[in-house]
Amino acid sequence: MMRAKYVVSGLMTGVALLAFSAPALQAQTTLGVRGGVSGASIDVSEASELVDKSNRTGFTGGVFFDWGGSGLFGFQVAAQYTQKGSELDLGDTVEDLNLSYLEIPAVLKLGIPLGFVKPSVFGGVGLGFNTGCDVGGDDCGDEVKSTEWAGVFGADAAFYLGAFSLWADIRYHYGLNDVSDVADGADFDELKNRAWSFQAGLGFPLGG
Repeated sequence: MMRAKYVVSGLMTGVALLAFSAPALQAQTTLGVRGGVSGASIDVSEASELVDKSNRTGFTGGVFFDWGGSGLFGFQVAAQYTQKGSELDLGDTVEDLNLSYLEIPAVLKLGIPLGFVKPSVFGGVGLGFNTGCDVGGDDCGDEVKSTEWAGVFGADAAFYLGAFSLWADIRYHYGLNDVSDVADGADFDELKNRAWSFQAGLGFPLGG
């Protein structure tokens, strides 16, 4: 117990030292990498009302470009790989619907600089390109559309520490269009993605 207290105290002291040594927050652009987990689900049509759906946990991660810093307003665009889908209970069997996307989200941000920390909320849109689909190991690529549009909402916090910055990000992706590409009357004649993601990242300033 005492050792744990010493470890926590040491970490807090280290963060405090970084905070005091960090320069004043300035308007800047940041290029970074981040990764984390996604908790995905699907919203299906009434034709699939007998299908019991559970969340699918997957990976999400990529690179981001953020403009902001000392101002209230900012902008961020990213390119990331995200696993989506759902676990499907079809009554007599349980199958995994595995979807994967290369996504390009772009969001407008509103934040409040607090010393070396800047928490922000954001909203925008994302364009996703389907890179894979299978149900229980069987390819279903022909049954899913190649692109997806999504609303993106969330919050992040940036810790500017001079030569680098630390980022924490939580966001919700709300699929706007039907991504099913099968005929009406099939099990999934309408399917929309839903996903939460939780990510941490490391950023580096570009210029002043």
